[in-house]
Amino acid sequence: MSLLPASKILVIRYRFLGDTILTVPFLRNLRGAYPQARIDMLVGPVSGEVLSGCPYVDNFITFDTTRFHKYDSGKGEKRSFWSYIRQLRKPRYDLVFVLKRSLSSAFLAFTTGARYRVGYATEGRGLLLTHSAKWRTDVHEVESVLDVLEAAGATVEDRHLEAWIASSESDSIRKRVPALEAGGAKVLIHAAAAHPDKLYPLESWAQIIKVLSEKLGMQPFFTGAPGDRQMYVQLEEMSGVRSVNMAGELSVRESMALYKEMDLAVCVDSGPAHMAAATGVPTVSLFGPTDPVRWAPYGDRMRAVFDTSLECRPCNYRKTCDNRPCLNDLPAGTVLAACEEILRTNAPTGE
Repeated sequence: MSLLPASKILVIRYRFLGDTILTVPFLRNLRGAYPQARIDMLVGPVSGEVLSGCPYVDNFITFDTTRFHKYDSGKGEKRSFWSYIRQLRKPRYDLVFVLKRSLSSAFLAFTTGARYRVGYATEGRGLLLTHSAKWRTDVHEVESVLDVLEAAGATVEDRHLEAWIASSESDSIRKRVPALEAGGAKVLIHAAAAHPDKLYPLESWAQIIKVLSEKLGMQPFFTGAPGDRQMYVQLEEMSGVRSVNMAGELSVRESMALYKEMDLAVCVDSGPAHMAAATGVPTVSLFGPTDPVRWAPYGDRMRAVFDTSLECRPCNYRKTCDNRPCLNDLPAGTVLAACEEILRTNAPTGE
């Protein structure tokens, strides 16, 4: 089909850090398809920060209607859903892309009055859309989102991730974290997760940290929410490796600037894994109940680690077990082998 005509475009993709950063290839190809259009994007108050500096969007609109999403709630007064309906009708958008799969997001797109509304025809939303893409669960989220763009007649030219870290942000984080100026390799360890079924045993994390330190000379850096700080204190004690614990001390942008300074990131399946990957850091991510086909860190310099022998995974939290063998029994040695392999692959070659 031919490209849908539009001079004013809205992209709806609010909530969750990982989901938001994975829209970057969509946004870049959208701008390529509509170089002269005004492109606005509806984002979460926290997750939207990962796109700061993105040259493909003209205007970000913060969507903050709830305090239920504790990892993506604003600090000021929350707004009503209806106030956004009134706001989003004013620009008179020609085209709206709905990258969320909720009924409410499709209804929001419908109420804008846009002539074209493109998204996934899931959850009974087909009547609210003019063009739909099949929601494929057997491909990566990046590819799935690009299906929505192609449903508007656009051509996908490339698929890589990007992140925009300003030099001022890099300078600021180096001053904030003096350990970054020390010599030696640095590894991000992100062991925290919003969902408890994504957690990896601390004993296994301690083994990984100990080997990365003693064998590869890597200093660990921890990030997370304030409530994660004590867990990292315990992990430092268990591993016996001096670490830099920044949990609860960094904003999203500061975290991304920190990640860019790393030589390696080892994370549970989480937003920070995708953020680290977007900054170009070789990233190893651990998967248990979730599907690495859809949610692995995206790119050639990334690895997903999981137990290939378990037929019950990925269960997507519909557990048939009591002890989570997918993560509790995943050997630390398997994770370490992936770390060493990715470091060898990305090692600079001599002249």
